[in-house]
Amino acid sequence: MSVGAHVLRAHPDDGESSDLLAPSVGVFIPAVAEGELVSAGQVVGTIDVLGVLSELTVPKGVAGRVTRRLGGGRSRVPVQYGDALLAVSTASMGDVASLASAVSADSQGALSFVAPMSGRFYSRPSPTEAPFVAVGDTVQQGQTVGLLEVMKTFNRLVYQGDALPEQATIERVVPNEGDDVVRGDAILALRSLSEK
Repeated sequence: MSVGAHVLRAHPDDGESSDLLAPSVGVFIPAVAEGELVSAGQVVGTIDVLGVLSELTVPKGVAGRVTRRLGGGRSRVPVQYGDALLAVSTASMGDVASLASAVSADSQGALSFVAPMSGRFYSRPSPTEAPFVAVGDTVQQGQTVGLLEVMKTFNRLVYQGDALPEQATIERVVPNEGDDVVRGDAILALRSLSEK
């Protein structure tokens, strides 16, 4: 079983929401719930196509609150190409902007990369391999910094976000290997390269 990635297509539903569409026939495994805030680049689930898993990410220009999720509360939903997996209300863009600015700094004002969803944190691809990143490393936008296991599916944690600098130095990896984290928990304590 391998893991790929798809950026979902957005179809404007009306002036204030967009539907995120299934990229193929398969089984949708959601990683967000109704009412959650999502933003561009965030993994919102996976699709299982004949045993091959692909992460599904929110496309650029889409951010808001999930108002509808295909299958309601079910954890695995069969889908056809073009089915609306999620409806995202863009009317709550102010909420997303305030969330993005709030989650990039902790109470002391230090920069941090936070978990985009709840799951179990792993710092390395397997127990015998080196960690994706370590204290003192420089990370840059698009770099994998860890894994989150959600419902027996491993999702890559990718360093990205409008409120984060293009590059930063890792001061601390906050969770321990195998720790459970919730959305918004700090994963990496960072220092911007401009702060040196």
